[in-house]
Amino acid sequence: MWRHVGFAFKIFIRPFSFIGCGPSHCSLALNPRSMELLQSLYSRLLSLDLASIFWMIIFFGGSIFVHELGHFIAAKRRKLFVPRFSIGFGPKLFAKNIKGTEFCIALLPLGGYVAIPQLMSVKELEGQYEIPKDMPPISCADTVIVAAMGVIFNIIFAFILGTILWCTGMEQPQSSMNNIIGYVSAEITLPSGEKIPSPAREAGLRIGDQIVAIDGCATRNLLDITHAIALGKNRDQGGPLSTITVLRDGQRQNFTVRPILFEQNPHAKESFRIIGIETFQELCVAKIYKNTPAQRAGLQEGDKIISVNGEKLFSHSQFNDALEREDDLQLTVERGEKTVNISVRRERLFRTRPRLKMATAYGTCEVFPDFFDKNFIRDPYTDSCTLQLLSLAPEFREPFPEWAIGDRITRIQGRPTRNIAESFSAFQRAIGSFPAVTVHSREFFLPIEKIELIPAESRYSIGIELCGSYILVHKNPFQWIKETAQITFGTLGSLISPSSDIHLKNLSGPPAILDTLHTFAARDLRLLLWFVMVLNVNLAIINLLPLPILDGGIIVLALLEKIFRRKVAAKMLMHTQLAFMVLILGVIIYVSFFDISKILGRRDAERDYFRQRRLAIDEQSLWNGLGKTTPEQN
Repeated sequence: MWRHVGFAFKIFIRPFSFIGCGPSHCSLALNPRSMELLQSLYSRLLSLDLASIFWMIIFFGGSIFVHELGHFIAAKRRKLFVPRFSIGFGPKLFAKNIKGTEFCIALLPLGGYVAIPQLMSVKELEGQYEIPKDMPPISCADTVIVAAMGVIFNIIFAFILGTILWCTGMEQPQSSMNNIIGYVSAEITLPSGEKIPSPAREAGLRIGDQIVAIDGCATRNLLDITHAIALGKNRDQGGPLSTITVLRDGQRQNFTVRPILFEQNPHAKESFRIIGIETFQELCVAKIYKNTPAQRAGLQEGDKIISVNGEKLFSHSQFNDALEREDDLQLTVERGEKTVNISVRRERLFRTRPRLKMATAYGTCEVFPDFFDKNFIRDPYTDSCTLQLLSLAPEFREPFPEWAIGDRITRIQGRPTRNIAESFSAFQRAIGSFPAVTVHSREFFLPIEKIELIPAESRYSIGIELCGSYILVHKNPFQWIKETAQITFGTLGSLISPSSDIHLKNLSGPPAILDTLHTFAARDLRLLLWFVMVLNVNLAIINLLPLPILDGGIIVLALLEKIFRRKVAAKMLMHTQLAFMVLILGVIIYVSFFDISKILGRRDAERDYFRQRRLAIDEQSLWNGLGKTTPEQN
């Protein structure tokens, strides 16, 4: 009997978490927030397209199948009795007997098993099956071979996927492929809105420094840097510590940095160590808007900006800082094999639309202007528009079930909405009463208690869009597997270290695996292959842990019995295995509880992103209408 209770690692450039197999959890409290969370999950399920579902089943189920197939083939080759091969636990959804083995798919996708009673038998989990009376005992060699083969098959599967990626290549941003500091933040804004000094700036790190090691471990790229900091195990009474070794002017220097814990997912209270840096990225001009200083100055698409006012550029953030400091910019650009100097003057533009935030007896709602002429915006406060709903409190669903984000308010007190400034005045006059607003050609009475005009944000611009460069990376499968294994072992070390900030709640279960598989399947098949490769490497490593219910524990027990020439009592072994199974399932349930919160947190982040997209103003429309109104005139 083999338990495929695997934990794998989901690795991203900045946020990362760990994945395992486990059940989901949801609250039964039907308050508005709980209803919103359940509706978010339901919407997520409805958004799954058939192609994504197909790839999720193939690769998630395939990873389990490959592991169990290794055990099955080895057991059959060693002529062991194998009554059942199951993907999942619990009631059988599908079963078919082939040559004495029952192949089945079970209800709970917590892993899988191959029932081999000569090794161990936990019928409470596997169900009942007939055991031959003349079944011979298993040898130590058979035990080790059968136990190891699941892990070997996972590695073989990962190697095949890595080979495919080696041939196709994986597109990665150039900024993730180097270890040169491209930007050091002056301060970091926490989710609460509080601003604190950047640990990197306080420690003395500078733009252009090359980070060659963190806490004695070599760093070659952004992924190495991010994980070395996040998985750090050093701390003192003042908090987390990292010793960062950099090359500056050809000299190695050590800096002691105190990372902060940044809450990346407020839903799950998931925090990781950060220090406030970006790595080097090239500044390529991707687009030049018409009627702009950049166009008049002679900048061209494809130009690579290498310095501004004599300061070498290492990142987009550094360029934005220069825009905020100087009116006149002296740019040095590479154009093909030539170097060109260009003078350009910045101008200030609106970046977002203003919005109205209304507090009502049913909670808050927000509206923003939806301009009639979207290609020629002079002033977002006075340009003709209707009002579009930007956000609605959950409590609005009961009195106004017809309302939805994106609906338009076309009239206030029977008068057409002309612009947001006049609409603000109309709502202000109606505070304390029930003004009539028209939505879907119907009038609704809105009990307004308070209203606030949140002004439009503005920024400096020269009329260009910048982009970083991408590199098609061809790593051989040995490199992929080695890098994944190193991060896996580093994470396990941090997980058991009392001085790190990696805890069980940073783990996640099947919801995270399936959510990531869906995201990558919809984005790029190569990302999907990479993730499944990472998953299989981690499943192999975790299944080698010396726990009685995992492959590693079976191997260790067989070797100990061989060395000491004594068998562990069958009853004691069964109770131990059951205890560890309960322990692991308990961890999975705990982990999956936070998993749902993480997914919902990411959904909130997506909503915030699209909210910002709705508030943003197309820059070209502003340059078209810039002749009459700029932010300085308001």
